Amino acid sequence: MTRRVQIHVATSDLTEQWVIFAQGALRISARELEIEMDLVHENITKKVKAIQDQQPISKIQLTNEVAEIFEKWRRGIK
Repeated sequence: MTRRVQIHVATSDLTEQWVIFAQGALRISARELEIEMDLVHENITKKVKAIQDQQPISKIQLTNEVAEIFEKWRRGIK
């Protein structure tokens, strides 16, 4: 069974890009990598927020004041 791995290299150096292409790897510029990482981070943040918004904080409707008191009790804060 042959396993094929595709390597991506992040560099903005033109000489390194030519070497990378010659070795069969793919390249992405440092700027493109930064943009891609920002998009990934943004997507993860949105998904986490959506999951958190779907989950009720409490099954019992509490005022903010009572919820704060309970949270302090839970944490052992007086």
